[in-house]
Amino acid sequence: MAPEVAKKGNVIQAAAGQSQAHFSLDVKFPCYAIEFLGDRLIVLAGGGGSSKTGIANRLSTYKIDVTGRSFELVEQHDLSKEEDAPMSLAVNPQARPRHRQLPVIRAKQTAHVQTKAIIAGINSSSAELAKGTNNNLRLFEYSDDGITFKSAQQTITSTNEDHYQKVTAFSRSTPTLVAIGSTNAQLSLLSYPSLEDVFPPIMYDEGDEIYDTDFNDDGDMVIATSSKKLVVWSTKAGKDGKHAEPVQTIERPVLKKELACTFRAGKFGRKTTKANIYTVVNAAPAVRSRKAGPGEKKSFVSMWDTKTWKLVKTRVVSQRPLTAFDISLDGTLLAFGSSDLSVGVLDAVNLRSIMTILKAHDFPVTALRFNPTADLVVSGSADNSVRVISIPPVEARGANSMAWNVFLTLLILIIAILVQQSIGDDVMKVARETLHF
Repeated sequence: MAPEVAKKGNVIQAAAGQSQAHFSLDVKFPCYAIEFLGDRLIVLAGGGGSSKTGIANRLSTYKIDVTGRSFELVEQHDLSKEEDAPMSLAVNPQARPRHRQLPVIRAKQTAHVQTKAIIAGINSSSAELAKGTNNNLRLFEYSDDGITFKSAQQTITSTNEDHYQKVTAFSRSTPTLVAIGSTNAQLSLLSYPSLEDVFPPIMYDEGDEIYDTDFNDDGDMVIATSSKKLVVWSTKAGKDGKHAEPVQTIERPVLKKELACTFRAGKFGRKTTKANIYTVVNAAPAVRSRKAGPGEKKSFVSMWDTKTWKLVKTRVVSQRPLTAFDISLDGTLLAFGSSDLSVGVLDAVNLRSIMTILKAHDFPVTALRFNPTADLVVSGSADNSVRVISIPPVEARGANSMAWNVFLTLLILIIAILVQQSIGDDVMKVARETLHF
């Protein structure tokens, strides 16, 4: 269970005695998706689904008070009890102004209110699914007035209740695009705000659900990651002018014949790392009945160069499968959630570990997101808990810190003195010329 909390009105307060670098809050509902509406304004999506749990399906917005270690509820937007809980969420990073009429005394003037589109993946009720209808894509609008429902439509071709909109992503470019990945092995690319198909849905191998999808900075490529392969697609129609065309396919790696490797996520780099793609691969025994041996069940984060499509670097990050993955908007940080209940943060340039929270939740991480300025990462779980993690500033990140550089310099000098005493000045001179110090 998440740590006990004391509620004061609409404020959720973290319990005392937690780490100064991070704190956990009990939001009282399973959290399946997280997005930021502002640097300290967050929306959580989740709920009890259509089962009779008594837990409402909702989109809840909170203000984060890092110093006070609390969430202040801004709005709880309740959803239908007959439908599924929201399983994925995306916020359009490009806010647009909306004119709002001021009071009558100043009726000739208007105020500009920033609004943001929110798209959630919510399956229709069992009754509607039985009729062959599943309006899985829900469009909401967020403004100072709160969250407003705008429209619903069907993008998933299947009406099997086990199939749902697993991942949703907005492009960060203009014109704006939306990618929808579903558990029926379907990728849909839509234009926004019309939400019309850019080209017909792309179908992966049967049973190979889409785990992740992401756009590059320019919006001319989109990744769709399934367990078996990662495909980079052009967002422009192919030679026939109607269908999608693949740019590159990355097949899942083979480590040993007795191990099965599967993709879990794929993200483009951002800004300074925009030439990279970051992938997550989970490895486990190929035969499920066989118990995993030492080191056989692990997960990797890899970095690829999109100019050459070559693997640049790989790092083992956990001895258990990863369940969530994100990249900061400035492209400098990566975050992951593992089924060992931990949350970790990596340097996106060299994949070096910056920090790891060993027991972030009681259940595996289901959602993970950096805030816009990348000084926070927030994780959520089905155990009703949300953890807010403060990211150390650049100068305090281990090997990048000034203290570490000073220590490393002193260590080199000490080694040099010892070597000089051991092997003499002549050999040391050669070493200096070779190593350039």
